[in-house]
Amino acid sequence: MKLAAGTACAAYAVTRSTPGVVAEGPSSQICKIEPFDYSGVRLLDGMLKKQYDGARDFYLNIPNDNLLLGFRQRAGLPAPGKPLVGWYGGAPSNPHAPPSGADTFNAFGQYISGMARMAKATGDTAMRDKASTLIEEWAKTIEPDGYFYYSRQPWTPHYIYDKTVCGLVDLHEYCGDVKAIQHLERITAWGESNLDRSRKIPLHGAGFNADGQEWYTLSENLYRAYEVTGDSRYKSFGALWHYNDYWDMLNGKAALAPYGRHAYSHVNTLSSAAMAYKITEDPQYLATIVNAYDWLQRTQVYATGGFGPGERLMAPDGSLGKELETNGNTFETVCGSWAIFKLCRYLMTFTGDAKYGDWIEKTVYNGIGAALPILPDGRNFYYSDYRMGGGRKIYNVLWKWSCCSGTYPQSIADYHNLIYFHDHDGLYVNLFVPSEVSWKGIVVTQQTSYPESQTSNLTIRVEAPTRFPLRIRIPEWCNRASIRVNSQRQNVACKPATWATVERAWNSGDQVTVDLPMELALAPVDQQHPKRAALLCGPVVLVRRPKGSLTETLKSIRREGTPFSFHATQTVDDEFVPFYSLNLDQPYEMYFETA
Repeated sequence: MKLAAGTACAAYAVTRSTPGVVAEGPSSQICKIEPFDYSGVRLLDGMLKKQYDGARDFYLNIPNDNLLLGFRQRAGLPAPGKPLVGWYGGAPSNPHAPPSGADTFNAFGQYISGMARMAKATGDTAMRDKASTLIEEWAKTIEPDGYFYYSRQPWTPHYIYDKTVCGLVDLHEYCGDVKAIQHLERITAWGESNLDRSRKIPLHGAGFNADGQEWYTLSENLYRAYEVTGDSRYKSFGALWHYNDYWDMLNGKAALAPYGRHAYSHVNTLSSAAMAYKITEDPQYLATIVNAYDWLQRTQVYATGGFGPGERLMAPDGSLGKELETNGNTFETVCGSWAIFKLCRYLMTFTGDAKYGDWIEKTVYNGIGAALPILPDGRNFYYSDYRMGGGRKIYNVLWKWSCCSGTYPQSIADYHNLIYFHDHDGLYVNLFVPSEVSWKGIVVTQQTSYPESQTSNLTIRVEAPTRFPLRIRIPEWCNRASIRVNSQRQNVACKPATWATVERAWNSGDQVTVDLPMELALAPVDQQHPKRAALLCGPVVLVRRPKGSLTETLKSIRREGTPFSFHATQTVDDEFVPFYSLNLDQPYEMYFETA
């Protein structure tokens, strides 16, 4: 059956609504609830909108000629512009570097994806036009056999193909660009004939991802291509790249031993398992991602929601906590946030369970939401540092225009797709963010300074009294949540990690107040280090910063008693502040020995 562009859950069953019109409910039984897919939700003034606006302006203003330079050089076309030199092309040790250090081949598809999602989320025609122009100019550099990047040497071809598929699918789905699918057909013809099928898998304990191919992330976007086109070639090609050896470790069919493997890509591949479930409806793939989530939470995740010190999955033997002693590369923040957002969104969609919103929330405030903004020269915030004894937020000066420069606009655009969900009958509030959602003639405006306040206020606007359930996620950390409607406390269950439901006939102007009292709590890093912990207030990780002047304290040191007994008459005060509030190069401590 041929599908319309933009099909929804259980893709080959029901088509999605007309562009610009909010879908009314899940399209099949496989989806319990659905996100708004970048339609009908807008951010209001607050920390997330400020970050979004900065990212939008940055990517909109990258000169097109700079982004296209390497592609044009390779194709022998006139190539004005300046090279974007960084991780992929600027390293002398890279024998397959693109010409002149032009460095956007690997992340180009992600830039297009982020732009398309931003354009859809906010009706941003300037961003839409930029993405379409870039793709049309890029398409002129595709060779007759569909080859499209910088070296016919086998360096990351799977990776680059995958990211480009994502960008083309998103440009078609979210911006209505029909030509994007024509270009997708051309590069897929090359991929079907040339992508290595040896499926190299990293050795146990070897770390990272074998030869950098990351073939095991291809299924997700190929299945998405099948969703929006109905062309079975994408379904067949997507099925070819299932990572069954790894997925079976997570669904009980094989011994669980994925340790040492590249952390981000081995969480990212779970989105391929999710799409395999969506397309095939085979419950083994749902089991994979459900079990993976629980396993990651038990053994891999820090208090921030971050994972993967040194970009590796850890054995459950205390390695997670031990890495805090020496490894400052604690969490590949921006790419890791993107993988978390996708996995949790799939899980919430398929199961309807509120608990998956907690990892999203932690990541919003302690992951991508705590990242430094990307700089004009391509420097970006790559790693978060959780080390015992202290860390700083820094830019990785060697890795400009890295993978995180590609997932940065994708992650930030996704804020619009994580705040609210819906089913046929009800509206779900997942995050407490200044925002507005329009759905089935209903408008809900959320006003809050959360997490700096412990309340969020929602105002309902309807043309006539309308009955529907409003479901509000109660965070897993909150034991004393309550809900008021028009100042009257409601007798509804507010159990942590569930949806609290208020169902009534709503009148325009009705006010819903969600009270989420926050308490300080210590979060031990793992079972082997029960006293090595971070301090949280609600979902927010707090870090210790010296408040007073260390210089003045040192000046006040006086000898007392024995020759080597000293006392400072002036001591340095400490303050605890949210990790997200820290700026460049400010020192802090996150994990402590509390014994």
